[in-house]
Amino acid sequence: MTEMEKPSRKWDGETGYITKAMLVKYIDDFTLPIYYIAGPAAMVTAMRKTLNEAGVDDDNIRTEEFPGY
Repeated sequence: MTEMEKPSRKWDGETGYITKAMLVKYIDDFTLPIYYIAGPAAMVTAMRKTLNEAGVDDDNIRTEEFPGY
């Protein structure tokens, strides 16, 4: 959840953007899964960069951009 001022219900989960630290916290070996990223182009680009910097190979990342958001 990134916009905590807008939820209509209480949120007890993670807040903020996905980071390498968050990946390490929840995934034993975060380089193994196939990641699917879909959304606005800027979000897709930022998430791909985060995953690459965390050691995830481009072959394990699938993306789809939805322009206009």
